[in-house]
Amino acid sequence: MNDARHPAPTELPTLTGLRGFAALWVLLYHAWVDAVPRLMTIGSGAFVLDLTPLFSCGWAGVDIFFTLSAFLLSLPFVSWQLGLAPRPSLRTFWLRRVLRIFPAYYAQILVLLALAAFGIGTWPGLGQLAGNLVLWFNFGTFGVAPINPVTYTLPIEFCFYLLLPLLAFLLRPRWWPWLLVLAVVETQAYRHLVFARVADAEVTLRVVALEQLPGRLDQFVLGMLAAYAYGRAAIAQRLPRPRTNDALFVLGCTGVAALAWLIHRGIGTYWEGSALLFVWHGAMGAAVALMLFACAAGSRVADALFGNRILHYVGVISFGLYLWHYPVLRWFDGAGAFDHVEGYRLPWILPMLLLSACLIADLSYRLIERPLLRLGRSGSRHPGVTSDQVPAADTNRAPAHPPAH
Repeated sequence: MNDARHPAPTELPTLTGLRGFAALWVLLYHAWVDAVPRLMTIGSGAFVLDLTPLFSCGWAGVDIFFTLSAFLLSLPFVSWQLGLAPRPSLRTFWLRRVLRIFPAYYAQILVLLALAAFGIGTWPGLGQLAGNLVLWFNFGTFGVAPINPVTYTLPIEFCFYLLLPLLAFLLRPRWWPWLLVLAVVETQAYRHLVFARVADAEVTLRVVALEQLPGRLDQFVLGMLAAYAYGRAAIAQRLPRPRTNDALFVLGCTGVAALAWLIHRGIGTYWEGSALLFVWHGAMGAAVALMLFACAAGSRVADALFGNRILHYVGVISFGLYLWHYPVLRWFDGAGAFDHVEGYRLPWILPMLLLSACLIADLSYRLIERPLLRLGRSGSRHPGVTSDQVPAADTNRAPAHPPAH
């Protein structure tokens, strides 16, 4: 029986929809780059609305993924720390994380290798293949190049999976501020020390050196703390009113938009050591954390934007969409699919890429991801509670990486 103080676990479609938006944002960025980047403006004369940051900063969907992942995966540990549930089984936790990433990822590698054997794509060397099988990216000069460039984020995320159970010990009333301080200090120290060593290196090496988990720990921890704040408020029955949640959500969205504009305007000096290089990811994590708390607590604005069936569906298949959209884009280019287009190609590339990538992602989800996740859930001590499920608030309750990647 569920504790009366704690809402019953149920999927919150708004967070799934937000994950879908993040995947679409990354896809939009790559389509925009492939079509040859250009200013995206609306209007003329005195009134011109510049939408270019919406396209040029689509890689920031990865920041949403990271913070959202930390929020979702922390919830079972929050319930444990607040005395509502036993400590999550680490064996089950890590098993589910492995099943969430590796089967779909390995299936993609097999497909890419099979196509390369027929001249579609490039066959990797033995060392590169071995490195890809164990996610040996993002490790300075010792790492290998990913076969699919977007998978550079997977080892960052997986390293967080390994660290989360340890960090979760600090999700306590008097300890959580130290978790925040630890994350901010560690992230700043890492980024400053590493940048000092690679400041004169090629930009690609600076990216690889800085974009590792220690350089982005703050945004993961902010997701954890958003989950902790939500859990405490839910237990005490002090979740904010819908109007307050709407304000928090809009504030978070405003922060995301402002940060996208700042990085769009400052990208020319970003990798040269501008202030944004050291604080941008953490600030984005804070803005997204506000959005996540508001979504979970019950924001009507968030429900209207992200709670619809389309974005929910995209969120369900988001991992496959993230994995497959870039190879599909390269296949289109290799086949000269849009060479006949006169004028700007984005209106042609975007719908074709979206449709094709969604079809493949749907197959990946139905044939690989969902069956194996069910297998991993069957061994859980709490089979009804998964990291993809969030205690949904009752909204009707009474009032109580940048382009260098």
